[in-house]
Amino acid sequence: MTIRPLNYGRHQIDDSDVQAVVDALRGDLITQGPIVERFEAAVAERVGARHAIAVSSGTAALHIGCLAAGVAAGDMGVTSTLSFVASANAVIYCGGQANLLDIDPDTLAITGDGVRNYLAGAPETKVVIPVHFGGLATQSAEIRQAAGSRFVMEDAAHALGGDHACGTPVGSCKYADMAVFSFHPVKSITTGEGGVVTTNDADLARLLRQLRTHGIERDADRMQNLDAALEDGQRRTWYYEQQLLGFNYRLTDIQAALGLSQLAKLD
Repeated sequence: MTIRPLNYGRHQIDDSDVQAVVDALRGDLITQGPIVERFEAAVAERVGARHAIAVSSGTAALHIGCLAAGVAAGDMGVTSTLSFVASANAVIYCGGQANLLDIDPDTLAITGDGVRNYLAGAPETKVVIPVHFGGLATQSAEIRQAAGSRFVMEDAAHALGGDHACGTPVGSCKYADMAVFSFHPVKSITTGEGGVVTTNDADLARLLRQLRTHGIERDADRMQNLDAALEDGQRRTWYYEQQLLGFNYRLTDIQAALGLSQLAKLD
Protein backbone atom coordinates (compact mmCIF):
# COMPACT_ATOMS: atom_id res chain seq x y z
CA MET A 1 0.00 0.00 0.00
CA THR A 2 1.27 3.45 -0.92
CA ILE A 3 1.10 5.92 1.94
CA ARG A 4 0.48 9.48 0.82
CA PRO A 5 1.77 12.08 3.28
CA LEU A 6 -0.73 14.67 4.48
CA ASN A 7 0.52 18.17 3.74
CA TYR A 8 0.10 20.13 6.98
CA GLY A 9 -0.15 23.45 5.16
CA ARG A 10 -2.45 22.32 2.36
CA HIS A 11 -4.74 25.12 1.23
CA GLN A 12 -8.15 25.01 -0.44
CA ILE A 13 -8.46 27.37 -3.40
CA ASP A 14 -11.32 27.37 -5.90
CA ASP A 15 -12.07 29.32 -9.07
CA SER A 16 -13.79 32.16 -7.19
CA ASP A 17 -10.62 32.70 -5.13
CA VAL A 18 -8.50 32.79 -8.28
CA GLN A 19 -10.88 35.27 -9.92
CA ALA A 20 -10.83 37.53 -6.85
CA VAL A 21 -7.04 37.72 -7.01
CA VAL A 22 -7.07 38.33 -10.77
CA ASP A 23 -9.56 41.18 -10.32
CA ALA A 24 -7.33 42.72 -7.65
CA LEU A 25 -4.29 42.48 -9.91
CA ARG A 26 -6.21 44.30 -12.64
CA GLY A 27 -7.26 47.06 -10.27
CA ASP A 28 -5.60 50.42 -9.73
CA LEU A 29 -3.87 49.52 -6.46
CA ILE A 30 -2.32 46.27 -5.32
CA THR A 31 -1.23 47.46 -1.88
CA GLN A 32 -2.74 49.89 0.64
CA GLY A 33 -5.89 49.92 -1.45
CA PRO A 34 -9.64 49.68 -0.79
CA ILE A 35 -9.81 45.88 -0.69
CA VAL A 36 -7.82 45.77 2.55
CA GLU A 37 -10.36 48.08 4.17
CA ARG A 38 -13.21 45.92 2.88
CA PHE A 39 -11.54 42.81 4.25
CA GLU A 40 -11.02 44.46 7.64
CA ALA A 41 -14.67 45.49 7.75
CA ALA A 42 -15.80 41.98 6.80
CA VAL A 43 -13.67 40.34 9.50
CA ALA A 44 -14.87 42.83 12.12
CA GLU A 45 -18.48 42.15 11.18
CA ARG A 46 -17.95 38.37 11.18
CA VAL A 47 -16.55 38.30 14.72
CA GLY A 48 -18.57 41.18 16.15
CA ALA A 49 -15.67 43.54 16.91
CA ARG A 50 -15.58 47.29 16.30
CA HIS A 51 -12.14 47.34 14.69
CA ALA A 52 -10.01 44.93 12.65
CA ILE A 53 -6.44 45.77 11.64
CA ALA A 54 -5.03 43.59 8.85
CA VAL A 55 -1.31 42.80 8.87
CA SER A 56 1.20 40.65 7.02
CA SER A 57 1.08 37.61 9.33
CA GLY A 58 -0.32 36.28 12.57
CA THR A 59 3.12 36.77 14.09
CA ALA A 60 3.07 40.45 13.08
CA ALA A 61 -0.37 40.74 14.69
CA LEU A 62 0.93 39.29 17.97
CA HIS A 63 3.99 41.58 17.84
CA ILE A 64 2.12 44.86 17.39
CA GLY A 65 -0.48 43.66 19.89
CA CYS A 66 2.22 43.31 22.53
CA LEU A 67 3.65 46.70 21.59
CA ALA A 68 0.21 48.29 21.83
CA ALA A 69 -0.17 46.71 25.26
CA GLY A 70 2.98 48.54 26.29
CA VAL A 71 5.27 45.53 26.62
CA ALA A 72 8.87 46.74 26.80
CA ALA A 73 12.25 45.75 28.19
CA GLY A 74 11.90 44.15 31.60
CA ASP A 75 8.17 43.45 31.27
CA MET A 76 6.66 39.99 31.47
CA GLY A 77 4.00 38.22 29.48
CA VAL A 78 2.50 34.78 29.95
CA THR A 79 1.09 32.35 27.40
CA SER A 80 0.30 28.68 26.90
CA THR A 81 2.82 25.86 26.72
CA LEU A 82 0.79 24.47 23.81
CA SER A 83 1.13 26.91 20.93
CA PHE A 84 3.32 27.94 18.02
CA VAL A 85 6.49 29.79 19.03
CA ALA A 86 5.08 33.16 17.90
CA SER A 87 2.82 33.46 20.96
CA ALA A 88 5.86 33.70 23.24
CA ASN A 89 8.22 35.32 20.74
CA ALA A 90 5.95 38.36 20.41
CA VAL A 91 6.74 39.27 24.03
CA ILE A 92 10.46 38.71 23.48
CA TYR A 93 10.46 40.90 20.34
CA CYS A 94 9.44 43.79 22.60
CA GLY A 95 12.32 43.13 24.98
CA GLY A 96 10.13 41.36 27.50
CA GLN A 97 10.27 37.97 29.20
CA ALA A 98 7.84 35.31 28.01
CA ASN A 99 6.68 32.89 30.69
CA LEU A 100 4.81 29.67 29.94
CA LEU A 101 1.75 28.40 31.79
CA ASP A 102 0.77 24.75 31.62
CA ILE A 103 -2.52 23.67 30.08
CA ASP A 104 -5.54 21.74 31.26
CA PRO A 105 -5.27 18.36 29.46
CA ASP A 106 -9.03 18.29 28.87
CA THR A 107 -9.30 21.72 27.22
CA LEU A 108 -5.74 21.95 25.81
CA ALA A 109 -5.62 25.54 27.09
CA ILE A 110 -4.67 27.58 30.12
CA THR A 111 -7.39 28.14 32.71
CA GLY A 112 -8.65 30.95 34.88
CA ASP A 113 -7.35 29.24 38.02
CA GLY A 114 -3.99 28.68 36.37
CA VAL A 115 -3.70 32.35 35.45
CA ARG A 116 -4.75 33.41 38.94
CA ASN A 117 -2.17 31.17 40.60
CA TYR A 118 0.55 32.31 38.21
CA LEU A 119 -0.19 36.00 38.76
CA ALA A 120 -0.06 35.55 42.51
CA GLY A 121 3.66 34.88 42.05
CA ALA A 122 4.21 37.29 39.15
CA PRO A 123 1.86 40.24 39.71
CA GLU A 124 3.97 42.54 37.52
CA THR A 125 3.01 40.59 34.38
CA LYS A 126 1.78 43.02 31.73
CA VAL A 127 -0.02 40.83 29.19
CA VAL A 128 -1.81 37.48 29.31
CA ILE A 129 -2.01 35.60 25.98
CA PRO A 130 -4.46 32.68 26.11
CA VAL A 131 -4.40 30.39 23.07
CA HIS A 132 -7.55 28.88 21.55
CA PHE A 133 -5.81 25.70 20.48
CA GLY A 134 -7.35 23.74 17.62
CA GLY A 135 -10.30 26.12 17.51
CA LEU A 136 -11.36 25.30 21.09
CA ALA A 137 -12.09 28.49 23.03
CA THR A 138 -10.35 28.84 26.38
CA GLN A 139 -12.03 29.66 29.69
CA SER A 140 -12.19 33.21 28.39
CA ALA A 141 -14.44 34.78 31.03
CA GLU A 142 -12.49 33.17 33.87
CA ILE A 143 -9.15 34.24 32.40
CA ARG A 144 -10.37 37.80 31.93
CA GLN A 145 -11.45 37.93 35.57
CA ALA A 146 -8.19 36.41 36.79
CA ALA A 147 -6.10 38.85 34.73
CA GLY A 148 -7.66 41.86 36.41
CA SER A 149 -6.47 45.13 34.88
CA ARG A 150 -3.72 43.49 32.81
CA PHE A 151 -3.96 43.34 29.04
CA VAL A 152 -5.51 40.16 27.66
CA MET A 153 -4.72 39.34 24.03
CA GLU A 154 -6.32 36.17 22.70
CA ASP A 155 -4.23 34.14 20.28
CA ALA A 156 -7.15 33.02 18.12
CA ALA A 157 -5.04 31.93 15.15
CA HIS A 158 -6.85 28.58 15.09
CA ALA A 159 -10.29 29.86 16.01
CA LEU A 160 -11.83 32.06 13.29
CA GLY A 161 -15.47 31.00 13.19
CA GLY A 162 -15.41 29.64 16.74
CA ASP A 163 -17.50 30.75 19.71
CA HIS A 164 -16.92 31.32 23.40
CA ALA A 165 -18.89 29.24 25.89
CA CYS A 166 -21.45 32.06 26.13
CA GLY A 167 -22.06 31.90 22.37
CA THR A 168 -20.32 35.13 21.35
CA PRO A 169 -17.78 34.79 18.53
CA VAL A 170 -14.10 34.41 19.26
CA GLY A 171 -12.56 37.72 18.22
CA SER A 172 -15.44 39.83 19.53
CA CYS A 173 -13.14 40.91 22.38
CA LYS A 174 -15.89 40.37 24.93
CA TYR A 175 -13.26 39.00 27.29
CA ALA A 176 -10.08 40.54 25.89
CA ASP A 177 -8.52 43.83 24.88
CA MET A 178 -7.40 42.32 21.58
CA ALA A 179 -7.69 39.10 19.61
CA VAL A 180 -5.30 37.89 16.93
CA PHE A 181 -6.04 35.74 13.88
CA SER A 182 -3.70 34.12 11.35
CA PHE A 183 -4.39 33.45 7.68
CA HIS A 184 -1.56 31.01 7.04
CA PRO A 185 -2.71 28.19 4.70
CA VAL A 186 -3.24 25.78 7.61
CA LYS A 187 -5.79 28.09 9.24
CA SER A 188 -9.58 28.40 8.69
CA ILE A 189 -9.10 30.76 5.76
CA THR A 190 -5.93 31.85 4.01
CA THR A 191 -4.44 34.94 2.42
CA GLY A 192 -1.18 33.09 1.73
CA GLU A 193 0.33 34.78 4.75
CA GLY A 194 -1.56 37.34 6.79
CA GLY A 195 -3.20 38.20 10.06
CA VAL A 196 -5.64 40.50 11.81
CA VAL A 197 -5.91 42.12 15.23
CA THR A 198 -9.45 42.85 16.43
CA THR A 199 -10.33 45.23 19.25
CA ASN A 200 -13.20 47.35 20.53
CA ASP A 201 -10.89 50.13 21.75
CA ALA A 202 -10.57 53.01 19.27
CA ASP A 203 -7.28 54.23 20.75
CA LEU A 204 -5.76 50.75 20.54
CA ALA A 205 -6.96 50.44 16.94
CA ARG A 206 -5.32 53.75 15.99
CA LEU A 207 -2.04 52.71 17.63
CA LEU A 208 -2.12 49.29 15.95
CA ARG A 209 -2.60 50.94 12.55
CA GLN A 210 0.36 53.21 13.23
CA LEU A 211 2.56 50.33 14.30
CA ARG A 212 1.86 48.31 11.14
CA THR A 213 2.89 51.27 8.91
CA HIS A 214 6.25 52.53 10.19
CA GLY A 215 4.67 54.57 13.02
CA ILE A 216 3.34 57.06 10.47
CA GLU A 217 0.52 59.49 11.29
CA ARG A 218 -1.50 61.22 8.56
CA ASP A 219 -4.40 62.58 10.62
CA ALA A 220 -4.13 66.39 10.72
CA ASP A 221 -5.75 66.46 14.16
CA ARG A 222 -2.87 64.40 15.56
CA MET A 223 0.05 66.22 13.94
CA GLN A 224 2.80 67.46 16.24
CA ASN A 225 4.37 70.04 13.90
CA LEU A 226 1.34 72.05 12.78
CA ASP A 227 3.44 74.68 10.99
CA ALA A 228 4.75 72.02 8.63
CA ALA A 229 1.54 70.00 8.48
CA LEU A 230 -0.98 72.70 7.63
CA GLU A 231 -1.44 75.23 4.86
CA ASP A 232 -4.38 77.62 5.20
CA GLY A 233 -5.75 75.35 7.91
CA GLN A 234 -5.67 72.20 5.76
CA ARG A 235 -3.20 69.32 5.90
CA ARG A 236 -0.70 69.36 3.08
CA THR A 237 -1.52 66.24 1.08
CA TRP A 238 2.10 65.13 0.93
CA TYR A 239 2.81 65.63 4.62
CA TYR A 240 2.99 62.92 7.25
CA GLU A 241 4.85 62.38 10.51
CA GLN A 242 6.65 59.34 11.84
CA GLN A 243 5.72 59.62 15.50
CA LEU A 244 6.98 56.26 16.77
CA LEU A 245 9.02 53.30 15.60
CA GLY A 246 6.75 51.04 13.60
CA PHE A 247 7.08 48.33 10.98
CA ASN A 248 6.10 47.45 7.44
CA TYR A 249 3.48 44.88 8.44
CA ARG A 250 0.90 45.83 5.80
CA LEU A 251 -1.33 43.35 4.00
CA THR A 252 -1.67 43.79 0.22
CA ASP A 253 -4.90 44.20 -1.72
CA ILE A 254 -4.06 40.95 -3.53
CA GLN A 255 -4.01 39.05 -0.24
CA ALA A 256 -7.10 40.85 1.04
CA ALA A 257 -9.00 39.90 -2.11
CA LEU A 258 -8.22 36.24 -1.48
CA GLY A 259 -9.19 36.68 2.16
CA LEU A 260 -12.57 38.19 1.27
CA SER A 261 -13.31 35.34 -1.10
CA GLN A 262 -12.26 32.75 1.48
CA LEU A 263 -14.20 34.43 4.30
CA ALA A 264 -17.41 34.13 2.32
CA LYS A 265 -16.97 30.34 2.45
CA LEU A 266 -15.95 30.08 6.12
CA ASP A 267 -19.14 28.38 7.29
